[in-house]
Amino acid sequence: MEKKKFRFNFIDAIVILVILAAVAFVGYFVLGGGFGGGESIKYEVTYLCEEVPSFAASIIKEGDKVLDEQKDTDLGVVTAVELSDSRTYTTTNEGEVLCVPKPYYNCVALTTEVEGSEYDFGMIAGSSKYGVGHSITIRVGSAKIFGRVSGIKRID
Repeated sequence: MEKKKFRFNFIDAIVILVILAAVAFVGYFVLGGGFGGGESIKYEVTYLCEEVPSFAASIIKEGDKVLDEQKDTDLGVVTAVELSDSRTYTTTNEGEVLCVPKPYYNCVALTTEVEGSEYDFGMIAGSSKYGVGHSITIRVGSAKIFGRVSGIKRID
């Protein structure tokens, strides 16, 4: 009987690469891969959301979980909520810029505590980098709001 020899070809290489990529992809999510590699640090993060519909602002309370809507990253829990008049900026005919309240809207200042890791330009939560000024859509309890990170402070 004649013995057949196995020849490695281009198709075999592609199949092996696809299998390796799938294993790496699954491993990344199962093992929680990310940018942060060091110790877990507790941060106090503040958000300023200047135009939040009043019906959404009124249901936000301390203890609500916070989640980055786009990256599905846990951003801790709310430790303080401050509601004030919304901040809408408008320009007059003379070119003067005014900050005026918008009816049925509030400005929401949120303070949260979140576990993260150190990053030279802010912090890393999950596998996402955050810095002051970062625009973000977050879920707070059952509300979904848009705002900016207004402060990041390490809690020792």
